[in-house]
Amino acid sequence: MTAPTDFTIAAVERIRVDVPFHERCADRMTVRGNGWSVTDIYRVELACGAVGVGETIVGYTWGASAEARVEASRGRSVFDLLWDDGLGAGLQMACFDAAGKAAGVPCHRLMGPQYRDACPVSWWSQDAKPEEWVAEARAAEAGGFTTMKVKARPWHDLDAQLAAVAAAVSPHFKLDADFNEMLLGVDVAAPFIARLEAKYPMLAMVESPIPQGDVAGNAALRRQIRSPIAMHFGNPPPMTAIREGVCDGFVIGGGASQVMSHGTLAAHAGMPFWLQMVGTGLTTMFSVHLGAVLAQARWPAIPCINIYSHTLLKEFAVEGGHVAVPDGPGLGVEVDWDVVEGFRVDPDYRKPDPRQIHTIHWPDGRRTRYPGGGYRGDFTAGRLPPFLPGISLDYRLDDGSEEFNREYRDLFG
Repeated sequence: MTAPTDFTIAAVERIRVDVPFHERCADRMTVRGNGWSVTDIYRVELACGAVGVGETIVGYTWGASAEARVEASRGRSVFDLLWDDGLGAGLQMACFDAAGKAAGVPCHRLMGPQYRDACPVSWWSQDAKPEEWVAEARAAEAGGFTTMKVKARPWHDLDAQLAAVAAAVSPHFKLDADFNEMLLGVDVAAPFIARLEAKYPMLAMVESPIPQGDVAGNAALRRQIRSPIAMHFGNPPPMTAIREGVCDGFVIGGGASQVMSHGTLAAHAGMPFWLQMVGTGLTTMFSVHLGAVLAQARWPAIPCINIYSHTLLKEFAVEGGHVAVPDGPGLGVEVDWDVVEGFRVDPDYRKPDPRQIHTIHWPDGRRTRYPGGGYRGDFTAGRLPPFLPGISLDYRLDDGSEEFNREYRDLFG
C-alpha cells in the first residue's frame, strides 16, 4: 500500500451530467442560460487513496479543464497544482478537495487563516414577470435566504416587479438589482434608481447600473443615489475604481489564485465584495471556503444554486442567509453519487437550444416579436427606450407542435 504521505495524483475521471433546472425557473433558464445545466464532475484520486471532487458548469464557468491539463496532472503532487488557475474550475476544485482530505484539514485551512464561521449567500433570479419573482422570493425565504439578486431588464417594469416582491416577503428581506449596464448613463440611472429607492427600502444594492468603463459617470451616479454600487473587478482597473470612487464594492470570481489575489487587494482598500461562482452544491461550498478566509467577502455570494433541481450533495442548508463553513476535511461535504449517476449523460453531450418566440408588450399596446433575445442589443445601444412603466415580455418555447412551427415560420421565415 502506498504511504499516506504520497500526494501524487494517480487518476482523474470526468463525468458529464445534465442537472435539470428547478421546475420553478426551468423555462427562464432555458431561455437565458440553457447550457448551465450541463456539468462536468471531476474525480481526482491520490496515491494515498484520498479522493477529491469538483465541477465545471460547461456553459458558464470561468474556465474549463482542458484534457491536456488533466493528462499533465497525473503523476504530479496535488500540492504543486492547487494554485494553478490554468487547471480550470472542476480540476482545481477537485485538487483542493483531495489535498484537504489527504492532509485531514478543511479546504479553507489550505487558503489562509479562517476569518468567519458562516458565509452570506444570496438567492438568484433571471429577469421574470412580477409573479415569478414573487415565487422566487418566497422560495428563497422558505429556504433560509434573506437576500435575492435579480437581473433588472428594460423589457420588464421594474417598479411593478419590486412592488410585487415587497408585498410578498418579510420586511427584512433584501433585493440586489443587476442592471448589466442597461441603464445606459448617469442621466437615465440617477433619477430612475433614486425613484425606486424612495419607494422600496428593500432595494439594497445595484450592480453595474451603467457601463463600467464610464468612470466619470459612475462616480457621479454614486454621489446621487444611496444604494451601494457593485462592479465587476477589473473594469475599470481596480486602482482606478478605488481612487475615483466609482463603486462601493466589487464582484469577484474566477480561479482560486485570482480570487485570493483580488480579495486581498479589496481587503487592503477596505472594499467589500461578493463572490460570484456559479454551480451546484460543490461550487457553492468551494466559494464558502474562500469566503471563510477573505475578510471583505461580506456581501452575499452568488452561487445560483437555487436554479437546480438538486444540489448533488446529500446535505445542504442555508440558515439566516448564511452557509456554515465546514470543518471536515476537504470541501467537507458528501456527494450524492446515486443522483449524479441518474443525471449522467454522454461525455460529449451538448444540450440543444429550442426555438423561441419572444414578444415585447409596449405600454401603448404595440407588440414586437423576436426569434429569441435579439432585442437586447437595441436596448443597450439606446435604440429602444429603457425601463418604461407598463412594459412587459413573454416568450414561448418550441413545444414541437405544428401550431408553434407555423407561427415561427410566419413570423421569421
